[in-house]
Amino acid sequence: MTYFKFEANGPVKEELTEREVDILQTSLLNLAAMTNAIVVGQGVMLNPPDDGKIGITFAYEEKLSEEKEQEIVDAFLRKINTFFKMSNLDLTFELANAKVSKLK
Repeated sequence: MTYFKFEANGPVKEELTEREVDILQTSLLNLAAMTNAIVVGQGVMLNPPDDGKIGITFAYEEKLSEEKEQEIVDAFLRKINTFFKMSNLDLTFELANAKVSKLK
């Protein structure tokens, strides 16, 4: 299994309403699904974090190659951070788990 956890950094709760946070989280899920389809081309489980933060977790049943891991991380961060800039949101997205977990 390959697992990535991304989280937004910035004043999310202070500047956004609950509805805006829900819209943002839904947008993140859609961008993640699109990026996964383009870069990896295999099924992935996408979930928001359990702790109420803005973010997303990618979980692949199959182990990804190190090249694909880096490619999906780079592509997703580039798309999301561009989305934040174009939306005038003072947020950045980062990989929350320092090392990708490979369980298989």
